[in-house]
Parts: sequence; structure tokens; C-alpha cells
Amino acid sequence: MKKLFILLSLAALPAFVFAEGLTLSGEAKTGIFWQKIENSREPYKLTVDLHSQNDDAGDYEGRFRLNMDYLNQSGTLGFKVRIQWESWKGTWDELTETTKGTPETWPYAFGYGNFFNNQLTVAIGKLGGSPWGTGGPEMWKELEMTRLGGVRVEWKPIIPERYGKVNIGFVLNGPESYEDAGLTDTRDKEIWDYLKESVFGVLYTHPKFMARFAYRLDSELDMRLRGSEGKEGDDIVYRVEEYALRNYVPGLSVWALGFIQGVGADKQDFVEHRNWLFVQYAPPEFTAQLRFGFEGSADRSVVFAKPTFYYNLFDGLIEAGALFGYAQDFGNGKIYAGSPYSYLELQPRIKLNFAPGAYAVFEYYWKMEYAYKVPPPMKQTQWANLRFGIYF
Repeated sequence: MKKLFILLSLAALPAFVFAEGLTLSGEAKTGIFWQKIENSREPYKLTVDLHSQNDDAGDYEGRFRLNMDYLNQSGTLGFKVRIQWESWKGTWDELTETTKGTPETWPYAFGYGNFFNNQLTVAIGKLGGSPWGTGGPEMWKELEMTRLGGVRVEWKPIIPERYGKVNIGFVLNGPESYEDAGLTDTRDKEIWDYLKESVFGVLYTHPKFMARFAYRLDSELDMRLRGSEGKEGDDIVYRVEEYALRNYVPGLSVWALGFIQGVGADKQDFVEHRNWLFVQYAPPEFTAQLRFGFEGSADRSVVFAKPTFYYNLFDGLIEAGALFGYAQDFGNGKIYAGSPYSYLELQPRIKLNFAPGAYAVFEYYWKMEYAYKVPPPMKQTQWANLRFGIYF
């Protein structure tokens, strides 16, 4: 029966591929990765593998991602699907001489409808593509993306254009991870437990700025393998961008984003936060960016500064530059008392753009960090990565 379903799906695929209103896009990335980790406590570790490092390509051999977006001719009904592979090894079957069990993931797969002149949008399924996410870089976070499906409702009232645009909504979904086992051994789950996992979001876009914010409630059905039951606390994500400065200085942009976990938690060790501020100047000749970060938990906080500069040569055919990173930690959980920094990093890179969406990159990375609380505290990491990518 399963084989019959696969055959019927493959037979129907050409009709979908050429259907009007269907858009296909995606990416393919991989590379050769060399890494050496050294400290005074144990022999150095040297690894060489297929991998695309620091390229939003997962933790394994690379990434193949396919996005399928469909909207009917009337603009009222559609769907969004993303499927991707990040581990390509699978299991070799000696009998059939084929690879089986190659892991695959569906980050999202949902259908949606636009109603009342697009003032109301309802999405049903495994949700993604949130209008209220952080958007990156450093952090790509959407509170409604979970292992379970859900329903997202967005209300976009029509207001005078000079006042901007508004998107207000909520998401009904389930617990956010497999570890949210919680109190199921002592009592049954109730409807209220699921309602207390809802997400509320707001997006406001103005000619001079943009702000978006999402708040996820948290039920008491939480444990996350921390060894105790209790409320982990609510979650918040936000993003703010300015649009006014770029009108006076073309290429200048400023934005901030963040994630806060554990609002109202029963225990302080549930609380974590990540906040980043970006200032970027990108005329045609180069891109200069300065990133400031502040991340922390109950007993340790870290501040970051990451300046980057990449020069565009031959009308963008070649990009060359480097990132420098500085981080300092403090608090009761500080890694090494009296350390002048938590870590230093240097990351030169050269990129060759074959065509729009096709590139090759060679990147080297060096990092020196205080990794241990007792002497010798230092750890050095080096890696080099020759990687390739295609966006389609």
C-alpha cells in the first residue's frame, strides 16, 4: 500500500510542478571541512569531513532544501511546504547495494486561506514562515514552530497608509518539544493545558520603522529533562528595524532582535535571554557591519562585539574580508576567574560568486577561549572550510 501511494504521488508531481501559482525554490550546500582542537588536557583532535560550516547548513554533510509555495489564481487559498536533508549518510544495504534510511525533515508544511480582502489569514498544519519571528542573523527563532501542528490566525486591519500596516494574531498549538512530558504521570492533560501553550504576535510596519513581537504562553506540563516538574515560563521573541536613516545615508541600516525564555518561571535556572544589535553600512563597494550581543542565564552572562568587513571586487565577482570576535563572560558561572576575555576569534573569508545564487567560499577560523575553570584553562580551535552553494 505504501509503494502504491508513492507511485501515485510521483505520477501526480508533474501536474503540481507546472501548476499555475506554484513557486519552487531552495538551496544545496556542502564542502570539505578540516578542524583541529587543542588544549593541554588531552591529545589534539583532528577531523576531516564533508560539511558546510558557518553557512546555515546544519551540523552534518550539508543541506538540500526545497520550498514549495502555492497560491491559487484568486489569491485566497494556498500552501507552504519545506523539506530538507542535512545528513546524507543513511545506512548502506549490502543486499540491494542502495542507501536506505536517509534522514529527512519537514520544518513546516501548512495550508492557508486569505479571507475578507486579505484582512484575515488562517494557516493550518505544521507551522513556519511566521510574521513575528526574529529573522536573523545570529538567531532565527519562531515561537510557533514545534513538533506538533497548529492553527495560526492573523488579522490585518485596513488603516490609512500614512499610519503603516498592522498584523495581529494568535497561534493554537501543543507543547513545544518532546521533553514537555510534565505532569502526565500524576494527572491527565486538559484543554486548558493546550490553550496555555498559545502564541500571540504583533507586527507593525511604518515608513520609518518596523517592529514585531511574539509571546508564547507556557503550561505546567513541562519538565525538559531538568529533573523536576514545574512551569518553565513564557517565551518572547522580538525584532525592531529602522527605515528612516537609510533615506539620508543609502546603505545604512540598524536593527535589533532577541529571544527571552522563562518569563515567570518557577526556577531561575529556566531563565535565558539572547539579544543582538546590528549596525551595517553597505554601499556597492563593501559591506561593514558591527554586531553587539548580550546573552545570559541565571548565573552567567556574556557580552559580544563582532566587527566585520567584506570588500566587493570586480562588480561583486569576488568578496574578501574578515570577522573579528570578542566575548567576555561574568557572573557566578564565569568560566575562568579573572580572565580578560571569554574568547577571541578571527575569521577571514574569500568568496567567488559564479552567478547569482551560485558560489564557492574558502574560510579559515581561529578561536582562543577560556574553556575550563581550573588551570590550564585555554582551548584553541582552528578550522578551514572550502564550501559550495547553489540557491535556486
